[in-house]
Amino acid sequence: MASRSSAERWRIHSRVPDFDFGGGNIERRLASLQTRSLNFRPETLGGPGWAHDDYRQPLVSEQPGPPEPGGSWETAAMLSHSYAFADPSLVEAHYDPSVPLDQREMLLILHALGARIYAGVRVNDAGDETRSEDGRHAQVSFWNYRTLEGHVEAGQRDFEVWKWLDNGEVEFRTHAVSRPAETNAIVQLGFRLLGRHKQVEFGRRACRRMALLTEALLRQPQEAASTARLDGRLLTIYLRDHHALLIALRELAHRMSAAARAEQQETLAVEVARIADDDLACIEALLNRLESAPSRTRQRAVWAAVKLGRLKLNGRVVRPSPLSAVTELEGLLLLLESNRALWAGLEHLKLGPTDAPERTHRMERHLATTERLRLDALQHATRPKVEAAAELGG
Repeated sequence: MASRSSAERWRIHSRVPDFDFGGGNIERRLASLQTRSLNFRPETLGGPGWAHDDYRQPLVSEQPGPPEPGGSWETAAMLSHSYAFADPSLVEAHYDPSVPLDQREMLLILHALGARIYAGVRVNDAGDETRSEDGRHAQVSFWNYRTLEGHVEAGQRDFEVWKWLDNGEVEFRTHAVSRPAETNAIVQLGFRLLGRHKQVEFGRRACRRMALLTEALLRQPQEAASTARLDGRLLTIYLRDHHALLIALRELAHRMSAAARAEQQETLAVEVARIADDDLACIEALLNRLESAPSRTRQRAVWAAVKLGRLKLNGRVVRPSPLSAVTELEGLLLLLESNRALWAGLEHLKLGPTDAPERTHRMERHLATTERLRLDALQHATRPKVEAAAELGG
């Protein structure tokens, strides 16, 4: 290939990516991809200077033999073809679904530091075939895309769903060969500082999301469209908020069980604390599948709020107030309802644990018990027995 002219080199090295901080004209940008060329020479792909990334994720298994109709392999292949494994908090994809996969151009919106960077890719190859690896045979659904002019990186990424015919195991694989695109020095520096981290994060999240979405669609196939567009970032925020509220629930239950309360209230508090621990572990496992963890800041805030709640006097300074039990039970009601709403919501999305309905019903039972004990405590606090009233009157 002839060396580039000075003008061409200047044009390349002064180029900045297409970006904004709001909603852009998606249709116009997508249409413009048809006239763009690749931003690298395919014959150099994988040579010196290219980075390689490989990720694999086991999915729900099937019976040995060919893929089952509507089974794990077909479901995962559908999700793969629609790019549903990409977390929209990292990458959004826009394309014309009426165009066959192997002829498709896609406009990717990369999210970084509050900006929306528009990058184009073109599908290079797609299909289904039987492959052999280490003497074993597998049915493989595959496709890949290559980067176009204007992308901040250059290279190719492959997506594959494998089903091993001998034992029915299904897995998702993604492989990338990439390097920073030829552009201005500032953009290249930014890519080297941030882009590599984003590439790794994309691969890991893609695998986790593929497993999560495949399981969800196998449980409720009719919800395919809405589930495939799951926003992992917002789901993570939602789960972290409820994790913090569960910390508050557990702390309040411990406080109630340590105080001098009626036997039924103490029994309820001990059971709620045990349930809170179990639900916390379940949310932490789900956050781990989303490549996240509980928020330490939220945990410290709710812990402090529960401790401050002890300073409320409820009409008494020296002796314990009968209203303390009422206040605690009402706080318990609010937190139990929040937890019930969590499991009911995850059950509706088909994204929670398989026992989400049981967890919802468990909360409903404890809500009923707590409400009954709250009314009894309120009766006791505001309408003391005649003997107690006479004693107070002297």
